[in-house]
Amino acid sequence: MTKMQGKVVIVTGANSGIGKETARGLAKMGAKVIMACRNLETANKARDEILTETNNSNVIVYKLDLSSQKSVRQFAADIKKNESKIDVLIHNAGYANTFTKMKSEDGIELTMATNHYGNFLLTHLLIDLLRKSTPSRIVIVASELYRFASVNLQNLNPINTFPAYLYYVSKCANIMFGLELARRLDGSGITVNLLHPGMIDSGIWKNVPFPLTLPLSLIKMFFKTPEQGAQTSIYLASSDEVSNVSGKYFMDYEILQECSEAHLIIHKLDLSSFKSVREFASVMVKTEQKIDVLLHNAGVGGAVFKNFTTEDNLELVMETNYFGILIFQVFHKRDLKLISLFDIKGPFLLTHLLINLLKQSAPSRIVVVSSVLHKAWPCNSNNLKGKALPFFQYCKSKCAGIRFTLELAKRLKGTGVTANCLHPGVINTGIWRNVRLPASLFVNMIRPCMKTVEEGVLTNMYCVTAEELQNVNGKYFVDCKETALAKRIEDSKLNEEIWEATKIIVQLKETDPKI
Repeated sequence: MTKMQGKVVIVTGANSGIGKETARGLAKMGAKVIMACRNLETANKARDEILTETNNSNVIVYKLDLSSQKSVRQFAADIKKNESKIDVLIHNAGYANTFTKMKSEDGIELTMATNHYGNFLLTHLLIDLLRKSTPSRIVIVASELYRFASVNLQNLNPINTFPAYLYYVSKCANIMFGLELARRLDGSGITVNLLHPGMIDSGIWKNVPFPLTLPLSLIKMFFKTPEQGAQTSIYLASSDEVSNVSGKYFMDYEILQECSEAHLIIHKLDLSSFKSVREFASVMVKTEQKIDVLLHNAGVGGAVFKNFTTEDNLELVMETNYFGILIFQVFHKRDLKLISLFDIKGPFLLTHLLINLLKQSAPSRIVVVSSVLHKAWPCNSNNLKGKALPFFQYCKSKCAGIRFTLELAKRLKGTGVTANCLHPGVINTGIWRNVRLPASLFVNMIRPCMKTVEEGVLTNMYCVTAEELQNVNGKYFVDCKETALAKRIEDSKLNEEIWEATKIIVQLKETDPKI
C-alpha cells in the first residue's frame, strides 16, 4: 500500500501504544514517519520493529519531551532545519497521573504541560512549514473524558488540582484548542480534526496505583487494543474523504472494505430448535454445491437471572450457543456467497449435518465465535444440561464451544477442513438486551469501553479470509492474533467425553453424517 508515498508525518508519543501503531500503519502506507518521543530507547526499539515489518526505511526518531518548552523548541528547530515539508502533524502523546502532583521544568502542572501546552507551542512553531506544505493536516488525539471537565480560565496552571481530574481537563483543552485552531486556519489549506480513540490498553495507565489497579485489571478486558485505537488517527491522516473536512470530532473508525458484488441469501434458522437446524441443513445440502466457510457466530446471552427452556426441553442459552449453533454473517467479500440466518436463537448438530458438504468443498473452514468468558465457568460431560444462572450458562456454552472446536479440529485433521475459534472482544450488540437491573447498571457503565460491531467482526473476517491461516487448525484467536488457551481447556480426554455426551443430547441418528 503506497497511499502515503512521499508524505511526511510527525507522530508524537510514537514509541508505544496508539502512537506506535499509528506510526506502523502510516509506514505501511509508504509515508515518511517522524517518531517524536521522550524516551529514545523505547522509540528506537519501536522504530526497528516497524522497519522490519514494513521495509520502510523512512522511519526516523527525534527527541521530544512535550512537558519541556526547551525540548519543544529544539525539536521544532531540528524539523525546520531537516525537513522541507510536513504533510500531517499528529498530536498523539499523552500523560496521566492519579494522585502524585508534579510540575514540569517550566513550573507548569505536568499533565497540562504535556497534553495541552506542549501541543499548543509545537503547533505554533511548525505552522509556517505546515502552510508551505498545503494541503496539510493537524490531527489531535483527545478523549470522550473531556465531557466530564471544563477549563478554568482563572487557573491555567492548576498545580493544586487533583491530578487524575487534570487528565480530563487537558482533553477538554485539546478539544477547545482544536476547534479554535480550525477556525483560525479556515481557508489556509490546513485542516484540523480531533478524535476519541476509544478506551485503550496502553501505557497511559502505568501510573495508576494499587488498589485502583484491581478494578482497572477487570475492565481492561473491555478495552480496545492499541492497533484498533490507532485506526481513527490513521484515517484522519490519510483518507481522501476528509481532505477538506476541518473542525470535526471523530470516533470509532475502522478501515473496512465493502463490496457490492457479494451474493447475499437469507434462510430461516432457529438454533434453539433441533427441528429447525435439521430443516436448514437439508435445504443447504439440496441447494448448495459447496460451503467454503461455516461461521458459528449466533448466540444468546440470557436474561442474567431468568432461565428459559427450548422446545427440546433444553436450557435456552446452552442449546442456542452450543448444541445448535450458526451464523449471522456481517461482512462482504468479493465472490463470496453469504447465507445470513435470521430469527437466530444458539455448533454441534449443524456441523455434523453439513460436514460432508464441507469435506467436498475442501479446503474449507469452520470458525467458532466464543468468548473470553469461557474462563468463568467450567464445562464437563456431567453439567452440559445442568442448571445455573443464565450468565453462567452463557459462560459454560462458550467453554463448550471451545472444547468442541478443539475436538473437532483433532477429528478433521488431514481432511482439508480446519476448525478454529475466537474471542471477538466485548461488543456493544443486542446480546445485552436481556440484561435487567441491577446488572444493567454495570453494562451501561462499561458500554463506552466496548467495541463497535464493525470492530468486533475483524477477527471473524481474519479467521475466515486470511491466507496465512489456510492450514492452521485447532487454534484460538483474539484481536486477529493466535492466543494460548488454559491447559485445562486443552484436556483431550475431557473434550472427547463432552463430545460423546453431546451426541446423545442432540439425538444424532444412525443415518446422520459422522465426524
